[in-house]
Amino acid sequence: MGGGTAFVDANVILRFLQGWPPEQADGAEQLFDAARRGLVRLALHPVVLSEVVYVAVSPSGLGLTRQAVAEELLHFLQLDGLDVADRQATLDALQLFSASRLDWADCVLLSYLPHHRVYTFDREMLKRGAQSPDDHP
Repeated sequence: MGGGTAFVDANVILRFLQGWPPEQADGAEQLFDAARRGLVRLALHPVVLSEVVYVAVSPSGLGLTRQAVAEELLHFLQLDGLDVADRQATLDALQLFSASRLDWADCVLLSYLPHHRVYTFDREMLKRGAQSPDDHP
């Protein structure tokens, strides 16, 4: 096994956050505790976070509210030993996800405004500062 950073899968995060099933939740807790203590460095890939959000809000998944998901993930993303790409943009996207009806991917894209342009035909995104492709330079 190589050292360095290890990626963590959505099912590990979901077990950790939900505490179920108990034996897997305990294993996930031990892994994140090891990361907090500096024994392992964990990385969260944006695609995995998308899966966590999808499963958490899906009626066929956990069926949680957007607000509950955002609250849990905002807390989770602050764990020591967890590397999150574009951490601030991700935190901003979670805030927007909690306060809107936009899809998770739309929230992620909008979190990069005003530092980057976002092109879309989605009217709700356009209202929030994205640009139409018709308006490109």
